[in-house]
Amino acid sequence: MKKYSVAFVFVVVVGQFAHATNQQEARVTEVVRQVHLLESQAAPRPATVNATVREGAAVRTGTDSRAELTFTDLSITRLGADTVFSFNPVTRTYDLGSGAILISAPKGAGTVRIKTAIATCAVNGFTAIVERRANSHNKFILLNGDGVFTLNKFPQNPCRLHYGQAVISPSNPTRPPHVCDVDLSKVLNGRLVHDFKHKLPESALISANIEKQKETASEAQR
Repeated sequence: MKKYSVAFVFVVVVGQFAHATNQQEARVTEVVRQVHLLESQAAPRPATVNATVREGAAVRTGTDSRAELTFTDLSITRLGADTVFSFNPVTRTYDLGSGAILISAPKGAGTVRIKTAIATCAVNGFTAIVERRANSHNKFILLNGDGVFTLNKFPQNPCRLHYGQAVISPSNPTRPPHVCDVDLSKVLNGRLVHDFKHKLPESALISANIEKQKETASEAQR
């Protein structure tokens, strides 16, 4: 498998949470620069720390801006620059029209389904970054946990991933995806991981995964 050592700028489109009863609302836990709440039939208003984001509302970040949301079950969602994000617990979906997202969910949150315009990812007890660009590549990267990535065009060819692995696909795939290895120490330099006040809930597990990667690389060189 091909190994990618570059740090990614991360973008996602849609997500689904299985235990949506705990996802009725989120609390804004960090705001950097231009972040707005878009509520139905209301003018956009600046987001503030501790503001509540309810079902049907959207969060929009501007250029060089970012935000973090914390849900009732302690799952977190981090939005990168130029992102539009909303969620619907009734249909158990996360919707991101554009931009970047990192999701970290404890095992108690149940299976999480992250759905983009071209694929679905299913994970449990994990930290993941997903990127979707309309005219470029889509990426699904696991920092911790295990998951399954399935392109809509190739439902019979799912990819099974664990920490330190990724799937990278063009916006209009013409063949089944493949899994590649990712250097997690490089991924940690990405803004969705590094440029927030709080540590990721699974930061210790991710650090342990990095050490495992180093040990594996060292053994391979012997």
